[in-house]
Amino acid sequence: MALQIDEKVDWFRLIIDLERVGYSHATLAAAIGAPKSTVHGWKQGANPNWECGERLIDFWIQVTGNGRDSVHVVKRHSYLA
Repeated sequence: MALQIDEKVDWFRLIIDLERVGYSHATLAAAIGAPKSTVHGWKQGANPNWECGERLIDFWIQVTGNGRDSVHVVKRHSYLA
C-alpha cells in the first residue's frame, strides 16, 4: 500500500487570520468581491471556487505579509491499495 497525502487550503484559518487584524466578514467580502454570506460559508467549511479562492489567498498575502508558501493547509493521509 502506498501513502497518499492530499493538501487543501485551510480557508477557516485564513479568514481567522484576517479577522484577527480587524477584517469583518463584510469588509473582507468587499475587499475580495464576494458576498458576505459566501465568506461566512467558507469559514464554516465550504470551498470557494478557484477565482474567489485565489483572490482570498492574494488578499491574505497582502495583509499578512506572508508568502504563498505560508498559506495554511490541511493535510489528509490515505492509503492506496
